[in-house]
Amino acid sequence: MRIITGKFRGRNLLKSDHLKSLRPTTDKNREALFNILSFGRFAKGLDFKLIDSKILDLCCGVGAIGFEALSRGAKFITFIDNNREHLELVKKNSELLKVENDCEVICADARNLLENKKEFDLIFLDPPYSEESAPIIKNLFEKNFIHEKTLLVVEMRSGKEPENFLPLQLLESRKYSSTSFNFLRK
Repeated sequence: MRIITGKFRGRNLLKSDHLKSLRPTTDKNREALFNILSFGRFAKGLDFKLIDSKILDLCCGVGAIGFEALSRGAKFITFIDNNREHLELVKKNSELLKVENDCEVICADARNLLENKKEFDLIFLDPPYSEESAPIIKNLFEKNFIHEKTLLVVEMRSGKEPENFLPLQLLESRKYSSTSFNFLRK
């Protein structure tokens, strides 16, 4: 897994093949995601800018989305996952890229987060495909993670029956092979 563009362009993240519990977002899908965030029709009207943004990478796995965002100019990433092995790899990758001061690593269950006091510009949610994202989104609302200007991106298996994301508005849904990205806002 490598960083696609930005200041860490071409840098490889540590291998994660030994962690069978991972399903990292592919390079191709990450590139598509960041193109949508930067140039998508709906993104222009949202006043969303990746540069200097604060991002929550929830169910982060190895942190590929967060590290790609840092490479492209994000200011700070909070990585949350409930698997300590995943988070150990995130910490090692942050050391490898020398961005330890630009990120925070938290071990927690996405369905049972503690009360939040930070504002995130973007929340990227990529739960295991076998899990529903609705209980996680409900917890994000209850614990004050989603604000008026927060953009939420939910990655899920393509062809899966769309979930009810209320009270969020589905701005756009894009399908890439076996993956779909759903872009939501309050």
